[in-house]
Amino acid sequence: MTVEGEKRVREGVLVVAGGERSEPVLARVEVLRPVSMLYEEGDEWSAARRMGRRPEGLLGEVAGYVVAEASVLGAPQRGGGLGEPGAPPWPGEPVRLLGAGELRSMLGLGEEEPGVVWFGRLLGYEGLGAPLSVENITMHVGVFGETGSGKSYAVGGLLELLSRIPLGEGLRGALPVMVVDANGDYLDYHEEFARGGRVGEYRGVLRLVFPRSRARHRPYTRPLTISLDGFTAREIAEFIAAYRSGGVEVNELQVSLLERALRELEGAYGFTELLTERMTELLETVESLSRGPGAPFHPQTGRAVRSALEKIRADLVETYGLLSRRPSLDERLVDEATGGPMMVILDFSAEGAPGVPLPLRQLVLAYLARLLYKKFTDYKSRGVERYMALVIEEAQNYAPNPRTYPVAWSLARDYLALIATQGRKFGLSLVLVSQRPSFIDPVVLSMLNTFIVFRSAPDDVSYIARAAGGLPQGLRERLTRLPRGVALLMGQMSLLGHPVLVRAPGRSVGHRMGRTRLVEALRRLAHGEEGAA
Repeated sequence: MTVEGEKRVREGVLVVAGGERSEPVLARVEVLRPVSMLYEEGDEWSAARRMGRRPEGLLGEVAGYVVAEASVLGAPQRGGGLGEPGAPPWPGEPVRLLGAGELRSMLGLGEEEPGVVWFGRLLGYEGLGAPLSVENITMHVGVFGETGSGKSYAVGGLLELLSRIPLGEGLRGALPVMVVDANGDYLDYHEEFARGGRVGEYRGVLRLVFPRSRARHRPYTRPLTISLDGFTAREIAEFIAAYRSGGVEVNELQVSLLERALRELEGAYGFTELLTERMTELLETVESLSRGPGAPFHPQTGRAVRSALEKIRADLVETYGLLSRRPSLDERLVDEATGGPMMVILDFSAEGAPGVPLPLRQLVLAYLARLLYKKFTDYKSRGVERYMALVIEEAQNYAPNPRTYPVAWSLARDYLALIATQGRKFGLSLVLVSQRPSFIDPVVLSMLNTFIVFRSAPDDVSYIARAAGGLPQGLRERLTRLPRGVALLMGQMSLLGHPVLVRAPGRSVGHRMGRTRLVEALRRLAHGEEGAA
């Protein structure tokens, strides 16, 4: 490597090799290895170094050099994109850093290529992003990284790119999205829209909060209510039994009694009506099935089921007001969001879902996943072409891997697996965001085809590598020590076709939840000022 190259080249940067005797190829620098004849283990200068004397002082200035090892990514093709090179570069042919405007021409992309957005910037470059094909988002995306690695901020940047997708002829459009916001990381977009600002090409940004939230009366905000009528009796029975126990396992006898009672009444009433207005009839049916001679269930099982029903009604109906026979989260809202297009934020933060336990949030997500799958299947059958991305923060809580993360029984997991395996055919895509990908259900994880991976725990790196179909050793080793805001990008959306390191895009809309002012708050406390908290 030349002296100038040693100053500029870093591991992970892209270079162009060849072009004189062979076709030029795009390559990625994997390893930089310094070499010096004066610093080798066991050489004749070892004793001198041990005494604190440097070989350069004995022999004068002796230059070492750096060897760069690179992997070939591909060669430019006539029709655009990268393909297998016909032959490797010859020894002695030049190797140079990729120019800022060169990547676009190598991939055959125009200035405003329809369906292509440029994600962040490639590490080591200014003004050179990583090209993403929006068409391939339907093959699902995983965004992973430890707390504080920058993943939620980057997902916001990705959403902004998806809100102004080039469509050709100077037009831009937005991909409809629903965001399950665990910590309020995306509420800035709602506030920007409520202030009269613009969020890309979205015609609306709607926030859904639980009915007891104080934020329910704010502009462009609606109370979040759901219906149970779309679930099966078995699913509702399992949920009620698990909700009472709070565990992963459910009591099968209790589930069987609940299911039978629900089935006996579902011809006359819907499940939402039974739990809101007809609880007396449901309790009486449970009583008749577990009392008296010849009853199919033991009285003790009946008492446990009655206790479970009373608890679910107290929480689901009386405390949180979540059930409604006319839910706000319904097919009409999906039509509104996909036809808008709109961004819809389900606010699961402390403000939007005050005190709501995880099982109830899991129930909401199960309802939403089932609603979307059913609606997009209906679109397809009617020949209506609609698309949407479902972004889920803390995805491990809704599609948990029971072997590694037994948070609780989750009805949502089955419906998310259904979207993961079949949603692509209907235009419905998942964007899963998580600190621990090893805690996500293996079936769901295996269906992800694009990965944006920030600094990750060592236990997760091998899991990510398997899910992504393998990683170069050098990149695997770097995943545990990536700086904040730097990620490994790979998969079907990336037009580069190989893993690359990128600095994630910023947000044009501020990120209030991502800011901390610890020193300022401590200074106010030290001065005895009010409002330090």
